[in-house]
Amino acid sequence: MSKHVELAGSCRIDRTGVLVGEPDPGKPITIGLHLADPSERALKPGSAEDFALLRQPITRAQLAERRRSQFAEAVHHAARFAEQHGLEILSVDLVQRRIRLRGTIARMSKAFMTELISCRAGRHRYRSHAGPLHLPQELAPWVRGVLGLDTKSQLQRLRPSALDAPQSGLAGGLWPADIARFYGIAAPRRGAGQCIGIIVPRGGYLEDDLQSAAREMGFATPEVVNVSVDNGRNRFNGGSLADQEVALDLQVAAAVAPAAKLAVYFTDDSEQGLADALLAAVHDTAHAPSVISISWGVAELFWTPTPLQILNSALADAVQLGVGVTAAAGDMLATGGVDDDQVHVTYPASSPYALSCGGTRLSLSADVASISDEIVWKEGNRGTGGGVSDLFEVPIYQQTAGVPPSVSSGQLGRGVPDVAASAAFSNGYRIVVNRRQTVQGGTSAVAPLWAGLIALVNAERGSNLRMIHEQLYADPTFFRRISEGDNKAGILGYLAGPGWNPCAGLGAPIGARILEGLTAIA
Repeated sequence: MSKHVELAGSCRIDRTGVLVGEPDPGKPITIGLHLADPSERALKPGSAEDFALLRQPITRAQLAERRRSQFAEAVHHAARFAEQHGLEILSVDLVQRRIRLRGTIARMSKAFMTELISCRAGRHRYRSHAGPLHLPQELAPWVRGVLGLDTKSQLQRLRPSALDAPQSGLAGGLWPADIARFYGIAAPRRGAGQCIGIIVPRGGYLEDDLQSAAREMGFATPEVVNVSVDNGRNRFNGGSLADQEVALDLQVAAAVAPAAKLAVYFTDDSEQGLADALLAAVHDTAHAPSVISISWGVAELFWTPTPLQILNSALADAVQLGVGVTAAAGDMLATGGVDDDQVHVTYPASSPYALSCGGTRLSLSADVASISDEIVWKEGNRGTGGGVSDLFEVPIYQQTAGVPPSVSSGQLGRGVPDVAASAAFSNGYRIVVNRRQTVQGGTSAVAPLWAGLIALVNAERGSNLRMIHEQLYADPTFFRRISEGDNKAGILGYLAGPGWNPCAGLGAPIGARILEGLTAIA
């Protein structure tokens, strides 16, 4: 029998859950073995060497062929492991670097030499494992991590203002199409031929709501396809706060790029659900989104290494394939909603591979025809996230941006956000939810707005724009700088200022200039 070794990074410490017993040993569950080639040299995400590798063009077919050859040995060892422990191989997807296994809880516990337990955090009940995982020594080097044994909600601490802030009614609300117009975001093809992917871990939507919003804004209802990931589905719940979040994503993206198709990837908010949905969107050959919008995130310190590395490898795949990813910077100011007297940025917005989206607050001209002023978004105890990553070094495209040290640690790191746009509830986004109009806001609206803008650029170019960070950081004329305001929670946080800053990044889009400049790039 093979010698077993501890899988690196698999020891979990759950300080929030309460042990409530043992799960049913006969219950079948599905887990994913996520693979990594042990012969590949680890590069620091965002480094010059990393981006030099990701810059090399590759087709999906070429990537598939490379990984079939690369992971043939891993598949052999995984098959032997499954057979020895009575586990069923449900699927092998080497493009996504994942092997799905199914078996009872008892067999999974024995196979990974750990104890699966039932826990509770508040009203949320979930499964976890009490100790590290073990794998045969010939298989372990090929495994980046195992997802699915733990089902805890990764977003249980997430409290974006779009979900948690008091409703503002309709006072001052602007249709998303009006906000796009104020930014000068418009293009002849209107996003035709593009697909915008939207990852939804909670809630759902009504087709009637999107139809009504499109009619109010003066365009045809876009094509929407629902993609189920890990049995995820459209869970509309009468206009709940989660439903409002989904409506915001769809209606903002549709308003900016009304001729683009929207692909909605329904999943759950476990580590496995989030990773599988992102992988599904990045590698979706049926709908082939050219840009993906992520409106959720949680402070970096709440991510354990394994799921973060798996998500980050999926984001790196997106860069290599020319798929843009926008991510909300969070709505809990510089602390990320964490009460520990420290500042925190959220992930996945802090990934060097994602375009991190912060928030601003608009003031309109007397005739409500243009923007008269724009400052950092901060309303009470809600406002744009932003700051300096504790996990990622300053990426190559920010080397000359003037990212300051973290006000907590004094260390340099990846600066958040990259870009910004309207996020305040005053002059917020008017949307339709459960057949009624309401106003929402938050950086959750900024991610789909920028995703729509990228889709417009790709449609006008006729091909996906690659390495968008480098292009945006290279031309200050693309932005209206946001130099007034702060994202401080009490005394913790950052001030805006000239140039890039940890509140609004490079600034708000000058849509016509971005479309002209990025469309012209070869």
